[in-house]
Amino acid sequence: MAVFRRFRSTWRDRATRNGESSPGAVPEARTGPEQTDPGSTPTSPTPQSAPPYQAQSAPPAPAEKSPTVPGRTAPPAPTRRAPGGRPSVPASLDPAAVPRMFGAVPNHAYSPLPVVDADGAVVGGTGIRKFVDPLPGLGPLGRTPLGAHLPVAVPDTISYPGCDYYEIGLAEYAQRLHTDLPATRLRGYRQLNLGTDVDGHNTVAPPRQPWHLGPVVLARRGRPVRIKFINQLPAGPAGDIFLPVDPTVPGAGTGPLGGPAPYPQNRAVLHLSGASTGWASAGNPWQWITPAGEITPYPTGVGLTNVPDMPHPGQGATTLYFPNEQSGRLLWFHDNTAGMSRLTVYSGQVALCLLTDEAQERLVDDGVLPCEQLPLVFEDKTFVPDDAQLAAQDPTWDRSRWGARGSLWYPHVYQPRQDPHRPEGVNPTGRWDYGPWARTAVSAGPAVTAATVPNPHHDPVTDPDEPPEAPGVPHPSAVPAAYGDTVLVNGTAYPYLAVEPKVYRWRILNACTDRWLNLQLYRAASDAPMWTPEGRLADADAGEVPTVDAVRSPDRPTGWPADGRPGGVPDPDAAGPELIRIGNECGLLPEPVVIPNRPIGFRYDRREATVLNVDGHALLLAPGERADVLVDFAAVAPGSTLILYNDAPAPLPAVDHRHDHHTGGPDRTGEGGAPPTLPGYGPNTRTLMQFRVSGTPASPYDLDRLRERLPGAYAASQRPPIVPQPAYDACFGTVSAPTRIPVHAAAVTFTPTGGTTPVTLPLAVKAVRQVFDPEHGRATGRLGVGHPHAGPLDEPTLPLGPADPATENLHVSDPAVPVGAPGDGTQLWRVRGTGRHTHPVRFDGLDVQVISRVGRDGRIRPPHPGELGWKQVVRVDPGEDVLIALRPEAPPLPFKLGDSIRLLDPTRPAGVPTGSTEVSPLDGRPASVVNRLVNLGWEYRWGSASAGLRDQGMSRPLVVRVAPRSPTGLNASPAPGSATALPAINLTWTGNGSLPAATSHLLHRATDCAFSGGLTEITVAGTATRYTDATITPGVTYHYRLRAENTVSCSAWSNSVPAAVQLAAPTGLTATIPPAAPLRAALRWANRSFATGIDVQRATNPTFTSGPGTTAIGVGDHHLDTALAPDTTYYYRVRTTYLGVASPWSTVATVITPPVPGVPTAVSVATSTPGPDTATVVLGWAASTPTGAGAGFTVERALDAAFTRELATFTVTGRGFTNTGLARGVTYHYRIRSFNVVAASPYTGTIPVTTPE
Repeated sequence: MAVFRRFRSTWRDRATRNGESSPGAVPEARTGPEQTDPGSTPTSPTPQSAPPYQAQSAPPAPAEKSPTVPGRTAPPAPTRRAPGGRPSVPASLDPAAVPRMFGAVPNHAYSPLPVVDADGAVVGGTGIRKFVDPLPGLGPLGRTPLGAHLPVAVPDTISYPGCDYYEIGLAEYAQRLHTDLPATRLRGYRQLNLGTDVDGHNTVAPPRQPWHLGPVVLARRGRPVRIKFINQLPAGPAGDIFLPVDPTVPGAGTGPLGGPAPYPQNRAVLHLSGASTGWASAGNPWQWITPAGEITPYPTGVGLTNVPDMPHPGQGATTLYFPNEQSGRLLWFHDNTAGMSRLTVYSGQVALCLLTDEAQERLVDDGVLPCEQLPLVFEDKTFVPDDAQLAAQDPTWDRSRWGARGSLWYPHVYQPRQDPHRPEGVNPTGRWDYGPWARTAVSAGPAVTAATVPNPHHDPVTDPDEPPEAPGVPHPSAVPAAYGDTVLVNGTAYPYLAVEPKVYRWRILNACTDRWLNLQLYRAASDAPMWTPEGRLADADAGEVPTVDAVRSPDRPTGWPADGRPGGVPDPDAAGPELIRIGNECGLLPEPVVIPNRPIGFRYDRREATVLNVDGHALLLAPGERADVLVDFAAVAPGSTLILYNDAPAPLPAVDHRHDHHTGGPDRTGEGGAPPTLPGYGPNTRTLMQFRVSGTPASPYDLDRLRERLPGAYAASQRPPIVPQPAYDACFGTVSAPTRIPVHAAAVTFTPTGGTTPVTLPLAVKAVRQVFDPEHGRATGRLGVGHPHAGPLDEPTLPLGPADPATENLHVSDPAVPVGAPGDGTQLWRVRGTGRHTHPVRFDGLDVQVISRVGRDGRIRPPHPGELGWKQVVRVDPGEDVLIALRPEAPPLPFKLGDSIRLLDPTRPAGVPTGSTEVSPLDGRPASVVNRLVNLGWEYRWGSASAGLRDQGMSRPLVVRVAPRSPTGLNASPAPGSATALPAINLTWTGNGSLPAATSHLLHRATDCAFSGGLTEITVAGTATRYTDATITPGVTYHYRLRAENTVSCSAWSNSVPAAVQLAAPTGLTATIPPAAPLRAALRWANRSFATGIDVQRATNPTFTSGPGTTAIGVGDHHLDTALAPDTTYYYRVRTTYLGVASPWSTVATVITPPVPGVPTAVSVATSTPGPDTATVVLGWAASTPTGAGAGFTVERALDAAFTRELATFTVTGRGFTNTGLARGVTYHYRIRSFNVVAASPYTGTIPVTTPE
């Protein structure tokens, strides 16, 4: 935590005395360039006599005598002699002219050179002096006299609890990068939002302006970082970048819509290199944004996806999420816009992110690692010189568009190395191979169709250096690589740093776009002050490394170069402290690597397939590569001066000596290079930085303790290797044998760490190829795959471009699944290096393991010590295969991401040929690729870490299948249910989510096909293939779609299907009149749908238009209607209701109620004596009421007419009554009435009957 303690103190300083803006101030959005120096402009020189921040050690440089090699004289510019011996006249500046690609004009500018007068004295204010500006440091305390420093971002910890939140803007501004230069126009980042202070309030104001390489974001493992990235570049023509743009590079010119509106040049992508995050925050080339005010048909890239759980950022902005669940490491932000990244990164769009973890913090707390960390960011630049020098070197440079003196210069003329019209066939000032004139590479796709064009400068009499034809390349033209002549460290050219005699921890980033670095420390040739207080060169040796000729000598260390290289090699006796490397771009190494200071060496065994490859080196860093290094100055005597030295060739290893700038070097102007470098001045790519040691020496650093503790820290912070190697045994307590993979192997057998059973995995052949682009014949690069008909020893590979169908498809691995087990996504690759250059290959979105290397001749080599652990940038040398292992794991996300689905080539319309390779990588047969939508899973990239080649096609999709495959065949069947079962829609589908496995399904139900109305989300088990949705409302049409999900991702949606449930009508309705009064109608039916209610409807006509009435009753299958009228026909029907929705009506049931009964009439009486003592009375009558259930007659009998004596009542159903067993000779009184369920009639009159005697 020591590094965080240091940074927190910086935050406290800013919270109390920011030094840049008052607390609480809200930063304003800026739409134009911002000036770091009031009154200066990016293109106007700043008088050295009055810099805004005056450094005591770097006063203005007066005229002085040059002690050694003279440079160019003062204006007018000197004449130079052309290769043919004819003197050439300096060209004038004419940006509209067609560049001269042959002859004396190099079309390549160099940074401002010192001008010497006739006496050999350097004219004051010319050239760039070395080691006059201090190194910019972190925060306000690291501010230099020029104001330069690396601002440390202060997070907002309130807005998103548990996360650090930053709003980062991209703006255009100007900053002085050296005392001897005017302010340089740059594009870069700055924090915009208020940070949280120590009291938990957002009061810490960010800087008022951008500063190069800022802001530095500090992060901790396990604590996510959220970013809102806002493009604040100017809109419209003012937003065009101030560097030469080649519109023929895909993504930099015309878009798929054609027409006059190209892609804007103010697009921006924020890519965090080295981060493990979801693809939506990966900063892919097609995830760019434009400023909010930009009027363009392309306001965003096709791959732009904001963070799902953050508010929409609005136009001109995007959101990103980084979970930071990975080992501590140095990461870096940079732009990654398609077709533009070499220019945007060069323009200054670079910043740092330092991620720490508990393992590293414990080493710091225990004193194993020093608390203080020093970031060292290296960039190579070339600055536009004055007009005279510019006219001689690059006369077609457009000052009005790209800037004048002090601006960034970038190559824009494709100068061919070949000239078939010369006897030797070589263009002396050429730099790159031209396809129609060379066979150093193959075509990137179809045969090279580029054609030469007539050379307008050809004149065999007055200008014989210009041949009759010239390459048919555009102007401005992209070039394969750009190598600056001035190296910046932390944004300052040739800085110095005062250090104490103690150990320091350097966090190094090679942010050069194309240049490799081989960093070494040497004692300077002199410890005396280099410059006088007045700015005169006092001792040039204080800025130089003692050198010796590169020849064999018995007193030199083994491997010290003896190849006669120009400028010699450092004297081994001047070697400074050794560098102790403890980490790379993916975090800690399994063991410390002690790196002796030594020049770069090459393999000279002519029998080896890898001859001339780099063989020995010090700290060799590719573009984009990082190093975590300890340097102990304790043994350096106070008062000493040391030089940080670099001698990596450019390109690597096929050096072009014109890019190797060092003091006293040869005059290369005849071949398009620079004149000799004067002592004390640039350009110089060897002596990068000066260290001035002072103070009381500390105790020597305890390297043994580091060796003891680092393996445990590695095990605590890093995953075990995929393929075990002895180098990791001390970390994980294993015993491993080296895994040796011969050149002919097509598979690898090994026992994974922690396993007991060997597994065998195939080796997929990949390739790095030098190619010519087919349209213009320019040299570029491609990644590729092995030809499907080639064996493991065969050379043929298929170069593939960014728009070719993806061939690198990986499945995400579950850490709990053993390597090689079913469901594991581990892959092993053989990356084959071809051509003449070493290529740094970068992997985004995952870390890889370097297993070993093997030459074409079968020579097996282990990984370089700095390649142990995990890597993001892998060095691929010519003639050699690099064996790597990949095992992607899904980062933890609090939301789910779908897949990247886009056109193969976003720069072309859909349905047109892509112009890609015409050979299928699957079967080797001819293939035509049509631009179409493709699912690229979680799309990351693998490609060249050299920005020039990456822009021009050396980049491919790296498809990681995190999301399960989409379910297919979704079908919906409505089910009305039953009396006991709810109405539902039954859904079935085919699940495809086995690799990766689905942990759940998300079912969407909506009331419209766009899934915008009435949306309901339903979670279904990951193994399910059916679901019954019983929460529907009958009669509503629902639309369903389904996707498979796991913890962090989701598939694309399945097909959508509509369905609606209709309730079934009740059946078997009957209506009857119960036999018992009162008058009622009894209804019965059978329900066929689940119901929450029943509607009973009654009417007096069958169409239910007369006297209708509906009664809502509870759920049941019967009902009694008591509100009936006599002598009426009723019609009934019923229906069920569910959630307010009714089923269809049932069939109709009819009932006729009986009339009110009338008084019986026509009563007849008869008597008889069937026995000696008894009599019988027989009554008969007539009645209008029919008989039937519930109808009958009541007969009363009494001995008196008042019916009070011995009353007897009889109920009969027929129209007669026989009363037996009566006494003889007795008078009985009878009366009769009729009744039914409606009522009873009145009685008849009294009927007296006397039985016989």
